Amino acid sequence: MAVVALAPIGLPAARAATASTQTASTASVTSTAIDPSLISGTGRAQVVISAVEGREDEAARLVEETGGRVGKRLAIVDGFSAEVQLPLASQFTTSGAFRTVTPNSSIQFEEYTYDDGTTASNFARSAGATAAWAQGNLGQGVGVAVIDTGVGGMNDFAGRVVYGPDLSGEGTTIDSYGHGTVMAGAIAGSGADSALRLGGAYTGVAPKATIVAVKTAGRNGVTDVSTMLEAMHWVSAYKDQFNIRVVNLSWGTSSTQDPAVDPLNYAVQRLWSQGIVVVVAAGNSGPNAGTITKPGDDPVVLTVGAYDDKQNSDPADDSMASWSSRGPTAQGLSKPDIVAPGRTLVTTRAFGSRVEAENPKALLAPSYIKGSGTSQAAAVTSGLVALMLSKRPDLTPDQVKFLLKSTGGRMGDNISSNIQGAGRVNLGAALAAPATAAPVQTLTATGLGSLDASRGGRWVETDCDGDGIANVIKGEMTVKCVPWNGTSWTGTSWTGTSWTGTSWTGTSWTGTSWTGTSWTGTSWTGTSWTGGTWTGTSWTGTSWTGTSWTGTSWTGTSWTGTSWTGTSWTSSEYTTGVWGDEFLTAFWGNRPSGRHNLPGEPKAQADLAPAVAAL
Repeated sequence: MAVVALAPIGLPAARAATASTQTASTASVTSTAIDPSLISGTGRAQVVISAVEGREDEAARLVEETGGRVGKRLAIVDGFSAEVQLPLASQFTTSGAFRTVTPNSSIQFEEYTYDDGTTASNFARSAGATAAWAQGNLGQGVGVAVIDTGVGGMNDFAGRVVYGPDLSGEGTTIDSYGHGTVMAGAIAGSGADSALRLGGAYTGVAPKATIVAVKTAGRNGVTDVSTMLEAMHWVSAYKDQFNIRVVNLSWGTSSTQDPAVDPLNYAVQRLWSQGIVVVVAAGNSGPNAGTITKPGDDPVVLTVGAYDDKQNSDPADDSMASWSSRGPTAQGLSKPDIVAPGRTLVTTRAFGSRVEAENPKALLAPSYIKGSGTSQAAAVTSGLVALMLSKRPDLTPDQVKFLLKSTGGRMGDNISSNIQGAGRVNLGAALAAPATAAPVQTLTATGLGSLDASRGGRWVETDCDGDGIANVIKGEMTVKCVPWNGTSWTGTSWTGTSWTGTSWTGTSWTGTSWTGTSWTGTSWTGTSWTGGTWTGTSWTGTSWTGTSWTGTSWTGTSWTGTSWTGTSWTSSEYTTGVWGDEFLTAFWGNRPSGRHNLPGEPKAQADLAPAVAAL
């Protein structure tokens, strides 16, 4: 994430330096990731095929030419289901039309029994999720927005992913970086791909919650503060349609601009005022004090640090993770608010992603990965909040925060509140406690501060005028080369006039039905959103008009990274490995292209002219 040291909390610090030096001139590399069992097996197998964008028909033709049969089209992965003859023909690895080929799981998790004995995810136990499962609470009916690098079309999310806009400019909803899929797995993975594992399934915290994926970065993990603001704007518009009650922000910027004026702080507070619990990772720059990242420095939202549960349910040996960021904030506020399990979590991975390529020892067959960070801790907490709201949908964000903090389990009197906050999350106690004493928090952010100051000293590059020369997006300008003026979007209404039209035409989710009974809105039909106009009448201010948000982020002339091959993981019993303790990554590197609009957005070319002329 450009500007922002937006932390896909899941990339080791050493990797971040490599990412930052990549340039747009580097050629994109795409390799086919095929499950080894399909290369060495015999007979016929049911598979899911993800094709290279624009080459789906070519991939389907090759399947049929090699004796296979093409099944249902799966827009969620830019591919389709199929029956293939084993072992797979060499064309599958040499044609260049295939991204991934994986077995198609037949597990029906509607019939799966979730309890202590069927989950291998210790974080689900230690955080108290399994006790809620025993009461039939699996997070059903609650939408959790994951603003990140996308969410892969893994079996563990089947039928429970809503795909929002691709704001990365990569042109696909596939998670080519891999971070967002890891977060979604901790929040709501069903464990489908590990259901038959003797040691239990690798489940997330709320295995029947719905994930709303908003992609803000591609394979290089690069994005800008202005893109994150646009993503939050989109969530505010579609919160009712998909019952978005939780937003997971597993990233952060090193900016110390006062939250009272910072645009990011304004955006998270506005979402909070609309009834959405905003869960933010504290950052992974500990053990030094004063390392909480923005917008985790916000006084209103729920900021989460990480502790190590030692892979057991005994709190006596728990300890704080040394890399978990600590308060106070630059304004003297005590943070984090709470801590959750964040050490060595096993969650879903995105096939062919950069995270896989760079951390092969952390991969676990068939579709999981081990990782650590406050990103994971935030994701666990987002899942817990989904369980709370599924059980008690009347709770306000202020009440959710109060319940989690007032019932937190202190990890020792010698550990400062600036390290552990109110202590470990305790879902059982939070679900049982009354919320009547919860204070009503005051929204303090005006959003009238500097967009550039919010970036924390790091900038992305964009070819604003199409001449092939990169322009540094620096100062009061968005990544779309449009001047930024805080007063143009903080006023009497945040109505999203830049998202126009009667339908959302982005890549849609697949699945047979919505789960739960609390979904609102009747405008979801088939593969597109109908009647999905901008809402949010509670936003205050003059307006957030098309002149502030013109077009969609980047078109990235190239997305590079180490390629992932079948030799970097095995189908044998689960391997060991952790892909890093320090994941705070500054998103910057490749230059995206300006003036690119999503369907439904006004082009407002006149607004671009003065910006381009000034570069």
